[in-house]
Amino acid sequence: MTATLACMACGAELQSTAKFCSECGAAVSAASKPAEYKQVTVLFADVVHSMDIATSVGAERLREIMTELVERSATVVRRYGGTVDKFTGDGIMAVFGAPVALEDHALRACLAALSIHQEVAPLAAEVERRDAVDLQLRIGLNSGQVIAGEIGSGALGYTAVGEQVGMAQRMESVAPPGGVMLSASTARLVEGAATLGEPEMMRIKGADQPVCAQRLLGMAEGHRAGGRPWPLRRQAAHHGPAQGRAWGRYFHVRLPRL
Repeated sequence: MTATLACMACGAELQSTAKFCSECGAAVSAASKPAEYKQVTVLFADVVHSMDIATSVGAERLREIMTELVERSATVVRRYGGTVDKFTGDGIMAVFGAPVALEDHALRACLAALSIHQEVAPLAAEVERRDAVDLQLRIGLNSGQVIAGEIGSGALGYTAVGEQVGMAQRMESVAPPGGVMLSASTARLVEGAATLGEPEMMRIKGADQPVCAQRLLGMAEGHRAGGRPWPLRRQAAHHGPAQGRAWGRYFHVRLPRL
């Protein structure tokens, strides 16, 4: 028996191989991937004082700057196995651990955050020379469970949603210019692999109480960021908090030193 499906426009029964509805002529959209829970690290990177820069350089020049910045940042994200979720207008949101599950998503996100600052530095120097403006990024990271999948039958693309996404954005908002701020959950996952600042209690939008955050200062020996891609590792089907805290200690990435 031939499998059938229903037209999303008129409900008519269709053959599974149909490209258009035989009743109303509507195109048959491919079914979107089901949404699923994922353990990820979310990265937000935004330009500091982007509105002031826009006023100073004008819309066309700002478009040129942002295009170059996003391309450089996206290249770094892909290098470390992440997915660029969206362009935010003055930066990007990226996810490590979805759609491809990664057991070391927090470590990869930290490496990517530091490398993004490095990749943007030459662009910032050019912008300062040509436009006399200071181009800097703030980056925030947060780790936790999100719901990831396609929106609108795939029409709007794959994305991650949930409170953990919002926390990553809050971490970006309290990061110093040129710096990277980690939530407590991300800091725990990279313990032993990253050099972190002292814990700080930060007041963030939407939270009744201050939350703990730590600045990412660098990576420990054996975890230095470099320019060479490295293979993806799939996440184990089940893992607990204790295993997560150990990731930074037993995943050693051999990369060229800076």
